[in-house]
Amino acid sequence: MITLSKGQYLSDVMNEIPSNCILSKRIPGCGATTLELDTNRSSIIVVPNVPVIVSKCNKYDNLLGVYEGVNQSQIIEYLRENRIRKIMTTPESFSKVKSACEKCGINVYSDFFLLEDECHQLIKDVDYRIDIVMPMNDFFLFNRKALVSATPIGFSDPRFEENRFEIIEITADYDYRQDITVTHTYNIAKAVGQYLESHNETVCFFVNSVVEIYSIMNQFGLLEDSAVYCAPKSRSKLKVEYGFTNAHTEWSAETMKKYNFFTGRFFTAFDLELPYKPDLVMITDPYNAEYTMLDIDTDCIQICGRFRNGINSATHIYRVNPEIIAKSREQIEWEISAHEFAYTTIQTLYNSAENKESRFAFGAVLETLPFRKFQYPDFTKNWFAIDNEINEVLVQSQYQSDIFLKEWYTDCHFFNPTFTKCGYDENDEKLKIVSKCRSVKDKRRKMVQILSEIEQPYSEYALDYINSVRAIDPFIVEAYEVLGKERIEELKYNQRKMNEEMILAQRKGNKVVRLIKNFFSIGKDYLNDTIVNEISRIFETLNIHPEKEIKPSIILDYFQAVPFKSNGKRGYRLVSELV
Repeated sequence: MITLSKGQYLSDVMNEIPSNCILSKRIPGCGATTLELDTNRSSIIVVPNVPVIVSKCNKYDNLLGVYEGVNQSQIIEYLRENRIRKIMTTPESFSKVKSACEKCGINVYSDFFLLEDECHQLIKDVDYRIDIVMPMNDFFLFNRKALVSATPIGFSDPRFEENRFEIIEITADYDYRQDITVTHTYNIAKAVGQYLESHNETVCFFVNSVVEIYSIMNQFGLLEDSAVYCAPKSRSKLKVEYGFTNAHTEWSAETMKKYNFFTGRFFTAFDLELPYKPDLVMITDPYNAEYTMLDIDTDCIQICGRFRNGINSATHIYRVNPEIIAKSREQIEWEISAHEFAYTTIQTLYNSAENKESRFAFGAVLETLPFRKFQYPDFTKNWFAIDNEINEVLVQSQYQSDIFLKEWYTDCHFFNPTFTKCGYDENDEKLKIVSKCRSVKDKRRKMVQILSEIEQPYSEYALDYINSVRAIDPFIVEAYEVLGKERIEELKYNQRKMNEEMILAQRKGNKVVRLIKNFFSIGKDYLNDTIVNEISRIFETLNIHPEKEIKPSIILDYFQAVPFKSNGKRGYRLVSELV
């Protein structure tokens, strides 16, 4: 462990980044990338996004930035003209650097130190950006190599252990925590409106959705006073679909407005150097865009670390979605393992197929199995994709509950949170009555009564009030909206019966599949009689009359399952969903 005092940078306590380490600096902006750029050795620094390359190239004359648009001849010219070479590249352009070195007779693995900067992005982005991990196949071939991040995520790839990587933690002997206001709301627009009323200086919004960004700008009349910083495709979307032209793919202080919006492209490894301290707002709305769900341990820390001269205030406005299925790490790992088992089983059948037709059929099935997304194109296991799945589901799980988010912020080493709420009036007498009900059924009776008394259900006030009821029990609000008060009372508030009728009434997707999923659960055992009786009942409910007799094996049409036998009775254990 290395400890920094206030005002110190890494260059004050170490001469160079050592090889075969993961540098966990914990404090954004303490100068890890700068240390490598200043170290007297040839380096290739792989960074996740272009903006940080442009930013660093503006500061270092001898630094070559390699990304889309920079061709191999430019790299070759740079290599021939410089003895100490400093190259900063995106993962997608790393192959151009490698190829240029080969043409110049340079052994890239022995002549360069390779640094994977912001290495947490290897896990965070691999699900939609597979090429981000491609340099890692070369990474372990370098004689000297390291990874760095202020917010590292644990790697499961066995090559780190095989190469005896160690974690070097950089901590501080002073309180570096960032004060932050964490606002839970049932209405993002209302919370943003209240925020704008109390903040009159420059504001920087971090929202990973240009649709949400435009909605905020348009609703509050900010279009003339706003700038958006985003990827090229998002910039085109804003221009073509909304007619908004003040969007940029690169940041500069000169283009800043009073209200500035940044998408995920600018969350990491990018320095916002301003002569003043702006207010910072992060927004999460899982109902409108799942990808706005911010990882407090990575995204939120990184965002706050973008401002090298500090910020005036930090705020995170968020909604939760109680319908998210919260899972533990153990559950996620078990599901991935089950998917791998299923894949391996089909692969065995593929490898041992006796004819071309069978081989073709098994090969087609392999491509559709869930485990395929955890593999590289050459079918080897992609450990980063597995880590991504685990991290992503864990983050999503936290947004199921306001309580989870509070605990997460409280446990995070970087933040000193103050928790607030924005939404309905918590002193509302009707909601007080609901909170005092002793049983779930009584509480739901009161809530249905409250909903039935709303005279104008589509007014702004009513929608906000309905959201306040939804926050207490989202299921009964949906049941009321779909079935109505009278039918709910006829069903005597029986949750399974209400849920079944909602599936039928909503007509969303395949009703058979949804009804089957409503009864059967992954990880549980079901006897053959139970399977046949329940699926027969569902078919009868939907007026479906199969030509063939319903057998227990029909469950295999909907789930990956393995047979079991208990006390002489047979059945199936459900492993994962097929449809």
